[in-house]
Amino acid sequence: MNQPSLPHEKANDHHQRPEENARGFLESATRLSGGNDSLYFGPERKNQLPAARENELKTLSKEVLAPPPPTEEPQFIGGEHVVFTDDSQTVVFKHTVPGFYGRILDESVLLDPRTFQNKRKLAMRGALPSEYLRRWAVCRSVFGVITRYEGVVNPTAAEPQMAISQPYIAQNNDDAPLTEDVIAFFEANGFSKVSPDIIVNPEIQDVTWYRQKDGILVTDAHPRNFRKDAATGILVAIDLVITLVPPGISKLLPEPERPWRLEEEGE
Repeated sequence: MNQPSLPHEKANDHHQRPEENARGFLESATRLSGGNDSLYFGPERKNQLPAARENELKTLSKEVLAPPPPTEEPQFIGGEHVVFTDDSQTVVFKHTVPGFYGRILDESVLLDPRTFQNKRKLAMRGALPSEYLRRWAVCRSVFGVITRYEGVVNPTAAEPQMAISQPYIAQNNDDAPLTEDVIAFFEANGFSKVSPDIIVNPEIQDVTWYRQKDGILVTDAHPRNFRKDAATGILVAIDLVITLVPPGISKLLPEPERPWRLEEEGE
């Protein structure tokens, strides 16, 4: 089980090798899902989500307790996270908002109001706790987003929160990431933009990318979810929504050549 860190840890304490940190996320995801590494993708598995979520919440309440945040008041509250920073601005702590474990982009059969026919579309849904952790495993391994799973917050609540931490990335606000920077970032990593015609949620129709070689689907790729390191000029993806698309399921996306595996990263 992951060891808790201390609120005063410095950013260097988070600089483990990417595969080590990502593996910790995957091990925690497997623990939460009861050893089940199946991916709940596609309309055929929608009816399994309520039971899976209930079982994962029971396990989540027994996870290692996350350290208290460095300040009583958060820096801000977003759609997915309550965000804290320490006084020295070296580490950012993110707690999931109560009752919500981020989002995932899934394939659903929905009624088209124009034709009154059912159509398969990509649409956002709430993620399972295990899906939230897999998201960060991919972020850590594929995009090098230095992230650590800190554990559970409010474990006695009906729906405990989860905590992660990342080093604070100083940015020159006069040189903030632009849309063209994000496009170049994904193209350099072998991703292709997904057609907006197959996406339900208008806010993500132009910021969704897919990599066929390993079935990685990324969305919410707005410039605000990146930071450009002031010291190096390197673009860092700090908060992306990621789905692993299993082979033989999607009717909308090209068939993955093979599922993403941590041990194959970097080949």
